[in-house]
Amino acid sequence: MDSLIDCFDFQGKQVISLIGSGGKTSLMWYLADFYHDQNVLISTTTKIGYPIDRPYDFFYSNDFSTLGRDGQGITLAGCLAADGHKLSSLPLSVFEESLHYFDKAFIEADGSKQLPLKGWETFEPVILPETTATIGLIPISVIGKYIDQMTVHRLPLFIRATGAVQGEQIQEKTLAEIISSPTGLWSKSHGQRILCINQVQTTDQLRQAKKVLSLLPHMLLKRLSKVIACNIQTEEGIVLWEK
Repeated sequence: MDSLIDCFDFQGKQVISLIGSGGKTSLMWYLADFYHDQNVLISTTTKIGYPIDRPYDFFYSNDFSTLGRDGQGITLAGCLAADGHKLSSLPLSVFEESLHYFDKAFIEADGSKQLPLKGWETFEPVILPETTATIGLIPISVIGKYIDQMTVHRLPLFIRATGAVQGEQIQEKTLAEIISSPTGLWSKSHGQRILCINQVQTTDQLRQAKKVLSLLPHMLLKRLSKVIACNIQTEEGIVLWEK
């Protein structure tokens, strides 16, 4: 596989929302670090853990009146929870007022309770209308595990979206079904749609990722910009398909 950053091509101003499961936070910080010489925002429309070990230059958690005006570097912004361990969404008015100051904004717009798969409620993911690209993540390493509450967040909604049966083993077609379901991964996406099949480590997993791609309906592929097989931890990836 190639360097992961070579799989992306974010030119000019961008608001990028990350959805799905299995790598959103890691990919968000990876991309932000690459564009560190620009004015970059990291935030959320849901909740993220307060990243005590991540490199950022500016932090906003209360007074957002000057958000975006610090210049070059990574700005982390969110409302700090009472326990100090989570950041929750900024008010939408703050996004509206500040996004235009940033060259790149990376927004974690979905939550999966740290489980590898999920079904979606009608109110999620929470994607800003200013979004220019939506990155949807699915982990290939979940293949072979079982469809149950230990693996799937909002299990009944996942079953409804895919037609899968609780207790079955997850297969390539299971992932293709949640990716392509009208109530699945892309139901509220905006802008370019980039599918990242993450946690690809072995030749077999790359083959599985290619099989997932082959099972996606043609009508969905027409809506996607590209499909990437990647491993965010090793910072490697390969573009499997591009419009």
